Amino acid sequence: MLSAQRNSGGHIRVYAGLVAPYDWHVTAGVDLDDAAAVRDHLLTVFDGWHDSLLDLIRESDGGFVNRPLHVLPAGHTWDHVPGVTLLGDAAHLMPPAGIGANLAMLDGADLAEAVVVHGGIDEAVRAYENRMLPRAAAGAQACADLIAGMSGDMVVGANSARRHLNERIRSAQPTG
Repeated sequence: MLSAQRNSGGHIRVYAGLVAPYDWHVTAGVDLDDAAAVRDHLLTVFDGWHDSLLDLIRESDGGFVNRPLHVLPAGHTWDHVPGVTLLGDAAHLMPPAGIGANLAMLDGADLAEAVVVHGGIDEAVRAYENRMLPRAAAGAQACADLIAGMSGDMVVGANSARRHLNERIRSAQPTG
């Protein structure tokens, strides 16, 4: 995928999203400090795309930064440890699809509520994990599905993607 973000000072930051190994540039024989070599490689990767999109790569005037995305697998869990738990990215690291920070805030609110409502810290942690883990699994799967769709031939608009993710998370929420 190619995405562009308007920044201050009349600059546009362009991101090229690739499904590739961590060391793709080594395998391709590309030195990331050689902007021309990276540009040539990306133009090969995106061969066949419309010229107006390829111009985002061709006309770039800055260096390139490799920013691999790391994720935990959807449905990731851990053995309960009395009085200890994880929140946010530590509990459910996901691709950047607009829900990670929101889930982290929900985690904090749910854990705080569990500490207030339940008699002991271990009971509170268990209650929090019982609520958070299914929500995190649904969110991670929704993100994985979205990224898989974006790396294929499917085009997903931001609003429909957001609705898709929100629906998946809501369906995993306990009722009542």
